[in-house]
Amino acid sequence: MIGFIGGGNMAEALIKGMTSQGMKDIYVSEPNDERRQDLGKKYGVKTTQDNKEVISECDIIILAVKPQNIETVLDEISEVVTDKKTIVSIAAGITLAYLESKLKTKQLIRVMPNTPALVQEGMSVMSLCGCFFGKEVNIVRSILMSVGKVLTLPEEQINAVTALSGSGPAFIALFVESMIESGEKMGLGRADASELAVQTLLGTAKLLDTGMSPENLRKMVTSPGGTTAAGLKVFEEKGLNNLVSDALQAALDRAKELGRKG
Repeated sequence: MIGFIGGGNMAEALIKGMTSQGMKDIYVSEPNDERRQDLGKKYGVKTTQDNKEVISECDIIILAVKPQNIETVLDEISEVVTDKKTIVSIAAGITLAYLESKLKTKQLIRVMPNTPALVQEGMSVMSLCGCFFGKEVNIVRSILMSVGKVLTLPEEQINAVTALSGSGPAFIALFVESMIESGEKMGLGRADASELAVQTLLGTAKLLDTGMSPENLRKMVTSPGGTTAAGLKVFEEKGLNNLVSDALQAALDRAKELGRKG
């Protein structure tokens, strides 16, 4: 049985993906009565308010709680987590070393998912504790694959992952916001500008997903002396590459700070 401690948005995304792939035997602990009943009704999962009960009943437990609440939860469940339990944390900034210091198991997996998992288009990265290569790893990978794509990377790269794919959706959304607002300034209605920008984003992403490189796509769209070239020249003059690099570096630095708290 797969257990969740916390029934928030990311937990629901995973549960939705799992059930859509026919995965069953899911047990969720959630303190909010309305939220708990909603999850049980929508996905047919077993629910409870008792975190320890989920630990006792399940072999793989996903900690889907906010980073600021993780210490309280770990202290609560530590006495019932045995060395046979696999614990998966999706709490940002919480290190494997910290989890290991709190729990009696070395079967630990740290995961950095991202928001597009809510529509089964997520990008998740797994990092494993030590030499943990049990069958549980493949089960966790299958769970994550139900909401998108999965990579396994060393934990020292997780902060970079957090900056790029964890924070990335917000950065991309900001760019789309700017396109929509600019479209309005040029005389388009907001609904039309929004549809144009969002569909352009979706179509571009699908083209890139075919394996076409961003450089080749850019060259395909850009005619010498044309409209695209004029716009790209402004991005170059304003230092877009440096701006993006600085934003990702700021996110990386903050991820490191949060990790040290763990």
